[in-house]
Amino acid sequence: MKRIALLGMPNTGKSTLFNRLSGSSARVGNWPGITVDLHAVKTLLGGHMAELVDLPGIYDLQGLSEDEKIVQSFINHNKIDLAIVVLCSAQIERQLSLLLQLQKLHIPCVLALNMHDEAKKMGITINAPLLEKKLNTPVIKISAKFGEGMIELLEASTQVMRIVTGKQIGRAHV
Repeated sequence: MKRIALLGMPNTGKSTLFNRLSGSSARVGNWPGITVDLHAVKTLLGGHMAELVDLPGIYDLQGLSEDEKIVQSFINHNKIDLAIVVLCSAQIERQLSLLLQLQKLHIPCVLALNMHDEAKKMGITINAPLLEKKLNTPVIKISAKFGEGMIELLEASTQVMRIVTGKQIGRAHV
C-alpha cells in the first residue's frame, strides 16, 4: 500500500484537501494547532490503494514545536511514497522552503498550490509550468474548498508514484 503525506504550513488547506480526497471529515480551522496529531485514512487514489496522512501544519522540518516533532517522527519512521506539499497560492515565497527541505530528503513530491481561486481574485498570477521546471516537481493549481484541480492533482500524484515504484529511495533523517 502506498503512503501519501499531506504537508504544509498551518492554514494552507491541508485538512480541507484531506477531506476532499478521502471523503473524511477531519476538523478544519483557520488557526494554528488545529491538526496537532496526524489523521490517516485508507482510500483508493489514482488507482492505488493508499494511506493518506494529514500531518500537522509546520514551518520547518528542523523546528522544536510539538507539531514539528510529530512530523519529524513520522518522516523518520515511515516510508513516504509521495508528499503532497500544500502551499497557499498567495504566499508561495514564504512557503517554498518546506518543499525544498523535503526534496533534500529525496521524498517524491507534488506541489499543490491551494487557494488558487483566491490568489486570482487578488491579481496574483502564477506561472506553474515555469515553477515546475525550476523546482523539478509537478506543480498543480487547486482549490481544495471548491474541488478545482483535483483531477490534475491525482494524475500528477499517480505519475510521480509510478516513476518511483520499484526504486529504492534513500533519504536522510530529519
